[in-house]
Amino acid sequence: MTKDDIRLLKQYIAPYLPNLLIITGLAVICAFFEAVNLGTLVPLLQLMDSPTPPGGTLWEILGWCFGLVGIELNVTNLLFAIMGVFLAGQALLFIKKHLEVWLKVDFIYSIRERIFADVFGTDMRYHHRYKQGNFLNAIFNETNNAGSGLFAATELMTDIFFIVIYAIMLLYISVEMTVVCLVFSAVSLWLMNALLRNSTKLGRELVVQNTRQTEFIAERFNLLRLIKTSSTEQLEATKYGAISADLRKTHSGYEINGIKIETIFQTVIFLLAILIIFISLSVMRLQTELLLVFLFILIRITTPLRDLNMRRHTLAKDLASFSKIDEIISGAAAGHTIMNGKNLFQGLNREIKLENVSFSYNPGTPVIREVSCTIPKNTMIALVGASGGGKSTLVDLIIRLIDPDAGTITIDGTDVREFDIASYHAKIGVVSQDIYIFNDTVLNNICYGSGRASLPDAIEAAKLANAHEFISNLSEGYDTSLGDRGLKLSGGQKQRIALARAFYKNPDILILDEATSALDTESEIKIQQSISRIRQRFTVIAIAHRLSTIRNADSIAVIENGRIVETGTHAELVGKKDVYSKYYHMQYDDNRDLHAGGDADAPGTAD
Repeated sequence: MTKDDIRLLKQYIAPYLPNLLIITGLAVICAFFEAVNLGTLVPLLQLMDSPTPPGGTLWEILGWCFGLVGIELNVTNLLFAIMGVFLAGQALLFIKKHLEVWLKVDFIYSIRERIFADVFGTDMRYHHRYKQGNFLNAIFNETNNAGSGLFAATELMTDIFFIVIYAIMLLYISVEMTVVCLVFSAVSLWLMNALLRNSTKLGRELVVQNTRQTEFIAERFNLLRLIKTSSTEQLEATKYGAISADLRKTHSGYEINGIKIETIFQTVIFLLAILIIFISLSVMRLQTELLLVFLFILIRITTPLRDLNMRRHTLAKDLASFSKIDEIISGAAAGHTIMNGKNLFQGLNREIKLENVSFSYNPGTPVIREVSCTIPKNTMIALVGASGGGKSTLVDLIIRLIDPDAGTITIDGTDVREFDIASYHAKIGVVSQDIYIFNDTVLNNICYGSGRASLPDAIEAAKLANAHEFISNLSEGYDTSLGDRGLKLSGGQKQRIALARAFYKNPDILILDEATSALDTESEIKIQQSISRIRQRFTVIAIAHRLSTIRNADSIAVIENGRIVETGTHAELVGKKDVYSKYYHMQYDDNRDLHAGGDADAPGTAD
């Protein structure tokens, strides 16, 4: 166990230390009761063999204890005393294990909640660096392992307490044979260190491969439609089979390594018992009752010794899980750079202004370069340009999912970083090309994020989004459950639900990020009608590749390589015959060719 391992255990055990101390205390008492029971076996057997009191230190101690409560020391009373101490010990052991289970479950679910909250509280920049499967594996797999590791220290101490108690009893019976046992056991433990080092290596490999498996599964379920339409189910199954084979090999190797440790230990104990019997009969000639008690205690000591070995084996994997959890929690803390402002956002009154804004996900590779522009209230600005030019990143900066590396974004002269994030987001509606539909009712999907659910307001928002008619025709109307990721709806219907969700918030700022990119002509027209209907109610920032969607915008900004290279109205930019004009004629010519080929419903028509 390294210094980092000890640091991690201390860090995560600290909140549970009072309860762990109680558990340790109970373990000590149980060990003491075990010692009392074992200690009474020798005089009990001696008393059964001869009616004459055997004498000796143990007999004197027992006589004094029985005298305190006014009970005669005889075989019957001694048997009842042994039974009482045993039952009391089992009751305390039950309480100890009950407390352990409660603490373990509490620890696992508390860590899961912390990972979930910390990861969701990080900036989008952080999520660009990690796959979601990495977090899922930590939440569902590594927390279980770490929960077992939580009690590693107390369980190891418990085992050590019992070993010490048993060793004292063995020493009382025979110092020489006890020394032989201890030397034999110490050598065997030292020899098994090589196997335990292998457990550490395999435990770390398990964490890596579990993460890889979870990442693969999560990604493939997100790409299920693509896989189905590409008929690559067998290919993906083959890829998963290869990942599973590696994990199976490592997992079985880890488990088999544990079996090796236990098998070698059991063999050592058996050989030790044979050695003790041989020495007792041929060399020391120990009394039969003393030999029987010695062997009985030796058998009893095998349990904590075996547990000590197996806990070291299990702890090797548990510590790897602690490291993974700590890596994610520490990374999430470092990834939470967006600080909450103190001022409540009251709404947009005049303008949004960007001044020399720059941003990069990776140092030295800027995505946004010194962008400056002004967006007056209740106007529509469109952002166009090639994919990867920085349009979505610029919108994320305005929404404040990320903060600029340089420059400022202000609303009515106030830096957006001064606003309380929740109050700011409450005034922003977002409709993305990635449609987010929850496995919930239509009503709850429309009202999501607003903190309230009002059917009349949801109906009004749905009407603005041209969604009320198809919602009314669903089996249960606004109470219809939409299924996982909205699989019961068409693409156009899902997009209109998303638009209704944005309208429901009655936002000051409406973000349309490729809101019609994946729609058919009819659905696109409905969305465009919805946008036209609310043009004067919201400040609209639209990203679009289809220029027909934004040709009526008040202003169009053309973005290339993170810079605004052109601004103006549709007519002005077409007349300049520069970058925007090139995009426009590319789409116009393509659509004209499609029309000439007989496709009267070609999407993206510029006219």
